[in-house]
Amino acid sequence: MTQTSNTIRQSHQMANKHKIFNTKMLLLSAVIVCGLPACNTLPKQQITHPVYAKDTDTTATTLSKIVSPLKTANPDLTGFHILYDPFDAIAARIHLIDKAEKTLDLQYYIWDNDKIGSLALYKIIQAADRGVKVRLLIDDNNAKNMEAVYLALDQHANIDVKLFNPYHFRSFRPFEMVIDLKRINRRMHNKTFTADQQISLIGGRNMSNQYYNISDNYQFSDVDVMLVGQAVEDINHSFDEYWNNDYAFPVRDIVSHQKYTLRYEGLKQQLTEHYQEITTQNYMNLSSHSNDFENWLNQHIQLDWVKAEVIKDSPEKIKSKAKKEEHLNFQMITHLAKPEQSVDLVSAYFVPQKEGEERLIELAQSGVQVRVLTNSFKANDIALVHAFYAKYRENLLKNGVELYEFLPAIPEDQLDENIKELSKQTKISLKGLSRSSLHAKLMALDDKQVFIGSFNFDPRSANLNTEIGVILNSEPLAKTVHTTMDKNLTRYAYKLVLDSQEKINWIRTTPTEIRTIRKEPKMKWWQKAGVKFISWLPIEGFM
Repeated sequence: MTQTSNTIRQSHQMANKHKIFNTKMLLLSAVIVCGLPACNTLPKQQITHPVYAKDTDTTATTLSKIVSPLKTANPDLTGFHILYDPFDAIAARIHLIDKAEKTLDLQYYIWDNDKIGSLALYKIIQAADRGVKVRLLIDDNNAKNMEAVYLALDQHANIDVKLFNPYHFRSFRPFEMVIDLKRINRRMHNKTFTADQQISLIGGRNMSNQYYNISDNYQFSDVDVMLVGQAVEDINHSFDEYWNNDYAFPVRDIVSHQKYTLRYEGLKQQLTEHYQEITTQNYMNLSSHSNDFENWLNQHIQLDWVKAEVIKDSPEKIKSKAKKEEHLNFQMITHLAKPEQSVDLVSAYFVPQKEGEERLIELAQSGVQVRVLTNSFKANDIALVHAFYAKYRENLLKNGVELYEFLPAIPEDQLDENIKELSKQTKISLKGLSRSSLHAKLMALDDKQVFIGSFNFDPRSANLNTEIGVILNSEPLAKTVHTTMDKNLTRYAYKLVLDSQEKINWIRTTPTEIRTIRKEPKMKWWQKAGVKFISWLPIEGFM
């Protein structure tokens, strides 16, 4: 009997091994067959009716009553207000959600289920409960951990959630990356926030803790701009293009209800408890910032009114089908004036490629002051990008382009008292609050123009991802950017210089000394070797 059992068991084991082997061979065959000609794994789209911002009349809303007189006084212009402070940035979002009466159109690359993300979702549910129609469009690349939340939100009659460019294999994404890399590698990187079709926010901030100075690990240094007037109409049109594109899928059509037990009622209860907890703690002193924004919006609103151009990628760029004039980088070249005095470029990820390198050098050698601020190795959250940026440093420096690299941590003696108080209130370590990474994307030309948006100056933003931004023809803003960089660059960044042997040195200026660092700061020998090896790989176009 025992021998028979062993024989049966061995037979089962052999069968299982054959089954596993056959499965692996099947997957390998799929990779070979589908991967080479680029198999399209996009889920089948259900027939849906187009929805447009103009379908809802928002002219009688409170926000419209605030904005309309300003628009009438400034026809064909755009009013703007810069949101530098991260607490002001989240307070503006929360207050605009509270103020919305008809519509909220929100488009993001990342929305996390953390303190910030949950706070905003609670406010969105409140808005939907009072009748506001909410459209939430999220790129699917970072949506895996939020599937259950999006599905539960979508059960509300006034909330529609769509995922852009979704994965078909929900639980086995790496496989899809192999067989459909051309599509999966292209992402919707846009960040737009519009309330009642009247006020929009665009910039670099996603909906996640690290963009609002409350992450336990590190903080992104970023910037948003609040817009009213002509630019908002363009942003509304752009959102509609993405929302009605055949790469935007209702979450209920691609995520299985059977996979998750969370339902709308349960989600609402969880978000309510979270909100009550942070309200009790007066988290981030949010009520004070929100009150300040409310007073400013309702009683003391002051905007700079200028000619502006919203520049944006068409969603067809994801399919490699966008026309040249539908690319943001083409529009940027068209609408930016030729600089004569100065260019200040701030970009979290900076890989100029040969064409960009030549253009910057040409400007510098013609007498234009060109300054570039990007992340240092330790501050960069994507080491791969640093490898390809580093290739260009020496030649740029030789030819007069000034390079600055953002410090990986703000020195404790330069942390303001608000940060220290926040550390006590939220029990987030000063080390976590001081660790920094540059995430802003902006550029100032002479005393004429400023670009702010989601576009990094790298091949990925230029050729693969979709982006959005605005060019503001504002002399005061351009002067402010130049002056701010004059004042703060050496406080928060290394200055790169070449020594007598044309080797790169990093100059660190503190209140007490100017220190020269001859080796790349915070980089170990094996990291240096790895970065050098990576820079030889033919993958720069994916950075």
